Amino acid sequence: MRAVERPAPVVVAVDGTDRSDGAVRYAVLEARRRGTGLSVVHVAPTALPVGGSMPYLDFRGDALTEVARRVADEAVTRIRTLAPDLTVEGVLRQGRRVEELAGTAATGSLLVLGRETRHGADRVYVGTTTAAVAARAPVPVAAVGSDWQATEHGRVVVGVEPRSGEVLSYAFPLAAARHATLQVLHAWTVRDPYADLDPERTGDWVVAATRLLESTVADWSAGFPDVTVEVAVVHGRPAQVLVDASASADVVLVARRRRSLGHPSRLGATARAVLGHAAAPVEVVPLTGVPQHAPLVLERFGEVLRS
Repeated sequence: MRAVERPAPVVVAVDGTDRSDGAVRYAVLEARRRGTGLSVVHVAPTALPVGGSMPYLDFRGDALTEVARRVADEAVTRIRTLAPDLTVEGVLRQGRRVEELAGTAATGSLLVLGRETRHGADRVYVGTTTAAVAARAPVPVAAVGSDWQATEHGRVVVGVEPRSGEVLSYAFPLAAARHATLQVLHAWTVRDPYADLDPERTGDWVVAATRLLESTVADWSAGFPDVTVEVAVVHGRPAQVLVDASASADVVLVARRRRSLGHPSRLGATARAVLGHAAAPVEVVPLTGVPQHAPLVLERFGEVLRS
């Protein structure tokens, strides 16, 4: 008799501060929604910042390990109290935070990270770490603000661009599981700064792009008849359009395209901006490069392609 494989858990990273609070709440809800366990990971450093002429102190001894275990154990205990219905396990790693988190993500179905909500240098550092992990992890990565609380807007927003239509294969099941409306959003700007002076031309672009996008979405809608879909084509900067849409969303989805061999993994400017400024949790979805439907091509060099 073959053993039944357990679904991959949701993985949430904790650092021993309140920056992880929103991530923990989001991870608990996602684990319940997916019917999985929860894996709580803490990455201990191998060197501590001390300042002065010695910016880092190599400190691999028992004291560091003791602190790391306490952080991990306290997080597990807290989550088990918060969610006694979930199977919760602790995972302790030591090393470079980005590499360790990206590697641990491979054991789960979703990695949830805390996102700093303060301004200034601390936020820049945390944002850089979040973006770096999201660029490398083999599974979707959610970035959640520390002060996030569950609110039901009943809306999932997914940003699409040329060659990123594959993200719909993640967006539709997610919207169905949440019983939410799916807003498929495409935004664009043109290279010609004078193009906006002709509102009729811009209006024609919106109509043409909407027609193309609706055609692509229809292929997916057939498999998810219970999901209400809204298609929106907006003339504007994609990052700002998605950030604006996040105010009334439960989650915002952005795609991470595959890069060719020899090129380091990184996020595009739009994804990084949305990660840093969205009002809702943001999930960065890695694309496999093998779309299940016809590729989505809306425009090229700012010119909307006609259907």
